[in-house]
Amino acid sequence: MISRYIRELRERLQNRHSTLQVHQETLKGMMGQLENLATTDGLTGLLNRRTFYQEAERRLTLLTPGKTAGLAIIDLDHFKQVNDTYGHGVGDKVLQSFAQIARESLRDHDLLGRFGGEEFIVLIHQADANLLNQCVERIRQRFSQTSFAGLPEDYRCTLSAGLCLIRPGDKLEERISLADQALYAAKEAGRNRSHFSDENDA
Repeated sequence: MISRYIRELRERLQNRHSTLQVHQETLKGMMGQLENLATTDGLTGLLNRRTFYQEAERRLTLLTPGKTAGLAIIDLDHFKQVNDTYGHGVGDKVLQSFAQIARESLRDHDLLGRFGGEEFIVLIHQADANLLNQCVERIRQRFSQTSFAGLPEDYRCTLSAGLCLIRPGDKLEERISLADQALYAAKEAGRNRSHFSDENDA
């Protein structure tokens, strides 16, 4: 009788332990989802602006003298026209496709984020002007050759990009401002191109 009671008690304890483990795993999964929501853009899965800034600042502290990082701000040309003419659902697909193309065109350790709306930002660690330009051009060319469901067959989306280099000790905000000015110059020159900040030798 006592042995049966002890056996049942052990079984109940084991069941409770198993249930507790399930709850812990569920909680861990929920915490992971919350963390992901706090750090990434919900539509594209890229880093959100705040998280990009934090990680970029951290990485720039690792730059050694004589080395540079590459920064690019990318804007999808005439994106408002896509939304207004073909609908936001199609526009969302274009944004998601761009994010996928950019991820596939960059190295695993390069940093990519959604800056807001149809603007994106890239940080390429240990990159000179040539490497930065190659990376952005690879993205630009692939994007301009992609067709999208919901758009006319011959419709092609393009992008413009502003580029600059970051050296040890440079302030991220100031370099972003330079890249933004270069982006404006790319658009003024006709879009579907990248432009280096005049401050950079490129």
